[in-house]
Amino acid sequence: MHTILGLLLLALYIVAIVGLAALITFAVIRIFPTERTPKKPDEPRESSGNAGSGLGGRLFRSAKRSSA
Repeated sequence: MHTILGLLLLALYIVAIVGLAALITFAVIRIFPTERTPKKPDEPRESSGNAGSGLGGRLFRSAKRSSA
């Protein structure tokens, strides 16, 4: 009988921990909701370190296609 009660208490403990985690997650989502429409990125500035190279602050250059 003692073993059965121990297993029931262990199952109750696991359910309580999972329920508490779900409750905290639900509360955080309610308090800090995400934006439905993400913000547009800022326009890159022309003078961001590569002013002489003509890259305009972009990380990679645009691919140039030839019309051959």
